[in-house]
Amino acid sequence: MSSSVVARNGQAFLAVLDNEEKTIKSKADGYNKLLQTDDNRLNEDVRCDINAVIGEVNLLLRGKLKQFRGLCQANVSKSTTSAGEPTPLDSDLEGFWDITYPLIDKVKVKFTKLDDRKAMQWASIEDEYDPNDVNNRPRIIDERLKQLQPHQNKSKPSTTK
Repeated sequence: MSSSVVARNGQAFLAVLDNEEKTIKSKADGYNKLLQTDDNRLNEDVRCDINAVIGEVNLLLRGKLKQFRGLCQANVSKSTTSAGEPTPLDSDLEGFWDITYPLIDKVKVKFTKLDDRKAMQWASIEDEYDPNDVNNRPRIIDERLKQLQPHQNKSKPSTTK
């Protein structure tokens, strides 16, 4: 969605932004209601995962998306921004959208994963992982790496004469 041949103006981006905001807000509201009506059936890990995604949505809505909406509105009204900057050009909006849309997409992917877990009665789902991301690496790999490392303090001091 972020790459298109047709140049878009502020009005077009506002329509896209409204649609994307509506999508992620409705998902966040749905999971928020689930947490409120849960009666402690969800384990703490699931609750934390849901709260993390909802928090990410709220940050996005109050941060980047709010900023982008202001830029789009300034483009439409051909006025300076609230910070006194010149009117954003259509190309400025394209660039900002190219930076912002992956954040929206990332949240949507997280909601899809939550939906998948919900369909499986909240069982954990093995994710694909990036072997270069230490925080996302399966712990079994960490154990194997420890075994491959040279044992420290186990070698005898060398005795040279």
